[in-house]
Amino acid sequence: MKEHEIRPQDLLKKYLQLCAQDAERCFTDVDRRDLPCVACGNEQSTFQFEKNGFAYACCDVCATLYQTPRPAIEIFEDFYRNSESSRYWADVFFPSVAEIRRDKIFRPRVERLARLCEQRGLSVQRLIDIGAGYGIFLDEWKKRFPEVEAVAVEPSVSLAQECRAKGFQVKESIAENVTGLDGFADLAVCFEVLEHVDDPLAFVKVLKNMVRPGGYVFVSTLCIDGFDLQTLWEKSTQISPPHHINFLSVRGFESLFERGGLEEVDVITPGVLDVDIVRNALKTDSTLLAGNRFLSSLLSHDKGAKAFQSFLSENQLSSHAWVLSRKPLQKDNNE
Repeated sequence: MKEHEIRPQDLLKKYLQLCAQDAERCFTDVDRRDLPCVACGNEQSTFQFEKNGFAYACCDVCATLYQTPRPAIEIFEDFYRNSESSRYWADVFFPSVAEIRRDKIFRPRVERLARLCEQRGLSVQRLIDIGAGYGIFLDEWKKRFPEVEAVAVEPSVSLAQECRAKGFQVKESIAENVTGLDGFADLAVCFEVLEHVDDPLAFVKVLKNMVRPGGYVFVSTLCIDGFDLQTLWEKSTQISPPHHINFLSVRGFESLFERGGLEEVDVITPGVLDVDIVRNALKTDSTLLAGNRFLSSLLSHDKGAKAFQSFLSENQLSSHAWVLSRKPLQKDNNE
């Protein structure tokens, strides 16, 4: 898989332009509050950079990168309902790559996640997808496991309708406001949502409450330990406020999910695009690796670049992270 297949450069450029315009239109002159680390809760952090008027800091303990000071959640909610960049993503960007993502991302995702469940002895009879979007993951999971009872949680009116059209039960709401699903699922999944949420700890607790005791919570999201994010830093197109505001480290994931009352927290980074993303960025700005002769040489040769990507994926050094964790069998103080 290549970056241009799932993020065509012309569409990505337009999307990022709209993000910058929305940041100015929706968030200028609004009150903001300082936050502790969104992963481990530590109060001490170090300012890193500002982008689109949003400042980012790095936690001094777990090295999570997060946006602070942060506008109120109500402003973000209005932004997601009414912004041009959100509409462009839902109406133009994603539909144009939906089927290639089905083939390149969703089908392999189903197969790999199914193997992880099998390794843990988890039989998935009931499944919830939080932030289900177009329902492609649930669609592919049902093809492999036709008997599963699947529920889509999706706040967008148009995307919720897409899920209904595929035959799924839908909760048309943000996860924090969903009722009637406590203890429902054997597995709750959430793809590429955690980087957007205002309060990751509260969000993880919501996911935990949706699964039965002994059930599992699965999240995929961006990891700041990843090669392309560490290399490109504020120049990364994945750091695109107001949309992406949380970039947890591996240590941050472990701390967050344990604070959320989950156990057996397993973090892997199966990403395959880090090297390709950096190579593409170098085509735009050849000075990005100035002075780093080793990396410049490594990335210039296909064989070495391919081997390096495998190394990153296998050693928790890709920017695409999977986190799988288990809800304890007995209730605890976080219930």
